[in-house]
Amino acid sequence: MKFVADTLGVKVNTEPWGGAAGLPYYLVDRYMFSKAVFDGITCLIMKPKGELDVLPHVKKHIKKVWEALPVPIVLELDGMTARRRKSLIGARIPFIVPESHIYLPFLGVALNERYTAEKAPGETLMPSAQLLLFYYLYQHEPELHTAGTAKLFGLSAMQISRATKQLKSLGLVPVRKDGVQTVISSKERRRDLFERAKPHLINPVRKKIYVEYENLPAGLPLSGYSALSELTMLGAPTTETFAFWGNADELAGADALVDSTEQVEVEIWRYNPTLLSRCPGVVDALSLATSLSPSDDERVEQAIDELVSNLWG
Repeated sequence: MKFVADTLGVKVNTEPWGGAAGLPYYLVDRYMFSKAVFDGITCLIMKPKGELDVLPHVKKHIKKVWEALPVPIVLELDGMTARRRKSLIGARIPFIVPESHIYLPFLGVALNERYTAEKAPGETLMPSAQLLLFYYLYQHEPELHTAGTAKLFGLSAMQISRATKQLKSLGLVPVRKDGVQTVISSKERRRDLFERAKPHLINPVRKKIYVEYENLPAGLPLSGYSALSELTMLGAPTTETFAFWGNADELAGADALVDSTEQVEVEIWRYNPTLLSRCPGVVDALSLATSLSPSDDERVEQAIDELVSNLWG
């Protein structure tokens, strides 16, 4: 916080904050916390571990943290765009970008007009690469030979090769050759790898439509909130949701829900979510979590945290 001290001419002291252990997991999962004292005023610093969520979610996160420690909450960011600065100031959310920006309305305002590029989330995974990554995450072995995954996923060898190259180019997993075999391996904990991959994940759901029960194809797995309620303690939604992959034109559906007693919600998926599922009749947990997160419903966020935590204990 030397930048703040030098810019505002105030004394700044920082120290760890032990109260984070009492926060919901979805907050501890997203932010690092520390206490700071700016010229005698105690504040709490929230630094995102990855890409900052959209503004409505950030406001809810700050409100929840403030309930645990009612002091000014300050975001510490690695970069800032003009649009983000405008939205944060409009919401009166204090922030600091070291060597670049300061907005502390409880002390006064000092803004440097030099914009630094925010950390880009990077390239989005291809559906085949996401399938391959999730398949590896579900395995208990540290190494995965990719031979056989093409047949398992119903893809070509070329698609698997491209997927492997993308995972390597994004720095998500090391890839090596074992003779003619391609091997994915990592010493990183599965949960940590999943968290690090989040900025690159693609929402597996392309669109949603509503289909009458009588026109629903047989054997579709539960997805959306229906799947989440099946796998966690979350209550079941009023309208059931199912996953469909393939040509959406095969379904006689509508864009709007008219009658929940006669219609169901059908999500059109980019890939077959049953390929990795460990629970018959339900889409796989990692794809489900990716399709529903982030959510502005705290109950849903907690259920997603429960879902993912249960995968790796």
